[in-house]
Amino acid sequence: MGNSATKSSLTQEQKDIKYLGDRFPYGDDELYRLYRAYQAIHQSEQSVSFLSDLAIHCTVLSPCEQGNSEKLEALREQQGMLMAVVEEKILPPSFGDRFKRVAFVKLECYSMESSKQEDEYSRISKLEKFFDGATSATRRGGRAALGTLFQCCVEDVDDPDDSSHLVHRDGSEFKAKASNVLDLAYRLSLAAAFLSADENMQNFIPPPNASQNEILKSLVRSMLEFQKRKKIRASEFGSLTETEEQEMEMGLVSKMDFLEWSEATAPLLASTLPTFMHDVFFPEKSYPPSRTAFAFPVISSESAFFHDPASPMLFAFASMSSSLGGSWHRLYTSTSDGLSFNRLVNSLLGYSGPTLLIIQATNGGIFGAFTASSWKESKDFYGNSDCFLYQLLPTTAVYRPRGSGTSYMYCNSEARSRGYDQLAHGIGFGGDNLQPRLFIAESFEENLALTNDMTFESGPLLPHSEDGMSKKTFEIDNLEVWGVGGDAVVAEALESRVRARAIKDANIKKARKVDKAAFLDDFRSGIIESKAFQHRQQIQGRAECDLEDRIHQQEGVYGPLK
Repeated sequence: MGNSATKSSLTQEQKDIKYLGDRFPYGDDELYRLYRAYQAIHQSEQSVSFLSDLAIHCTVLSPCEQGNSEKLEALREQQGMLMAVVEEKILPPSFGDRFKRVAFVKLECYSMESSKQEDEYSRISKLEKFFDGATSATRRGGRAALGTLFQCCVEDVDDPDDSSHLVHRDGSEFKAKASNVLDLAYRLSLAAAFLSADENMQNFIPPPNASQNEILKSLVRSMLEFQKRKKIRASEFGSLTETEEQEMEMGLVSKMDFLEWSEATAPLLASTLPTFMHDVFFPEKSYPPSRTAFAFPVISSESAFFHDPASPMLFAFASMSSSLGGSWHRLYTSTSDGLSFNRLVNSLLGYSGPTLLIIQATNGGIFGAFTASSWKESKDFYGNSDCFLYQLLPTTAVYRPRGSGTSYMYCNSEARSRGYDQLAHGIGFGGDNLQPRLFIAESFEENLALTNDMTFESGPLLPHSEDGMSKKTFEIDNLEVWGVGGDAVVAEALESRVRARAIKDANIKKARKVDKAAFLDDFRSGIIESKAFQHRQQIQGRAECDLEDRIHQQEGVYGPLK
């Protein structure tokens, strides 16, 4: 009886929130915000655009500012203007409508009159669909988010209500152009960075013809090659069917192949849509710490590789690992530092944070390595499994540790052993200390880029030669090393390098003092011949010499020469 009375005293909003709270992974304040945004859109007769409407109605005041209607109006106007820029300058045309159709298909902006005519089942069904779409785009995991992103690029969905499935009604798989899927992910990452930026927001406007950028084309080639290899392995005859050949030529990819390629090569793609939608739904809130946001890299130095702050190459790197998002700091560049091994090693030693090494070979291709461990000089390999090798051009591939070897990173200069160790002298990754798989020689001659080793997954780092064979050696056209991981990680790593250099300098000064004292001792004892001490030998055995020797023995040191 008491429970019935309590239940009946709840408002419709409270009842709906309780119902939704049992089904969707949002906190109470988040549920109320999304619910009220839904109601506002559902009941409004006016609409700017679907995404703008969401952004405007999800903008709220902080608890201490509640009731300040003027400030709320100003905040919502500002958010509406930001979303107008996002939709006009960053996102693909009509993405908002496409997204609404795929994820929020039952949401329609009814008038108040028609809204009253819908039955309770229809009302709850639309409400659930709204929250289901929001959840798939933000809180249901990587595959759900990638699936939604993919469906936004499918051009022939039979029925929007069936768009979450993998096949058409005739049993054929949904297909989307790989170029459209990757272009959308790239633009979503920029849109998220634009909305969350405190300054320099213009840096996240994509450059002209960004969709035709060579790096995005490289990602497309990588995805299509992945799909082709998978289909050939599954084929009874070891080849593609005629239909599959045609689809490959058209650049079409299936949803499942896109999901599997993303998980293997670019796992952070799954965070592009959730990060963007979080900034739409909860613009003043930090991203949930239990989830990984897509942080578009920010560079503050000139680079031979990144010619635009919104470079698709930065997007490609950030897609490979969460450690490659956020602020970067340039540690070394051959453009201004020259091809100097001493300068390269000096930039690395003592740096305690993750680093990204980028190589452009004179015979074509961009490739390199990512490491998460501190650099040091050693005749042995060191590091941990949080690292990988990669090829970026002409196609994109990531070679992660396979678990059967520990040859992660290597730095051994000839000066360390004076050449007596007979090992490879330079910087290397994978392989062994006689022949690392990826190796930058101290002389910068006969650098190696091999296709396999026991530590990392197999695959080419260099483009194939004209005869189709894999190349093994390369000359360096450009070489850069970046400290990555965000502001806090980079700052701490740079401070660690400062401390390491201070210790090294102190040791050098101490060694110089010791060497100087030993030199003078040798000089005076005659081990090192000098005319300045020849008179000692000439007067050896004389009384004055014996007296001087006894004085030295008593004092324990040599006194000034007379």
